[in-house]
Amino acid sequence: MTANMSAMDFIVGLAIVFAVVFFAAWLISPRLRAWVERPKCRFQADVRAYDQAQSEKSTLKERNARA
Repeated sequence: MTANMSAMDFIVGLAIVFAVVFFAAWLISPRLRAWVERPKCRFQADVRAYDQAQSEKSTLKERNARA
């Protein structure tokens, strides 16, 4: 490594170090993995609930159209 490292090199290096530390913590800690994945799980549950509500709504519309 050269002695005259620019500010950009330092920032990129620091970002890489943080990414590696975070990845290592993510691998080691099940609680951290659960915390990181929680928004995705909530979103998927909301999408399922929305899809189910839309399905029920269209079923009711079909029943009313037949009657």
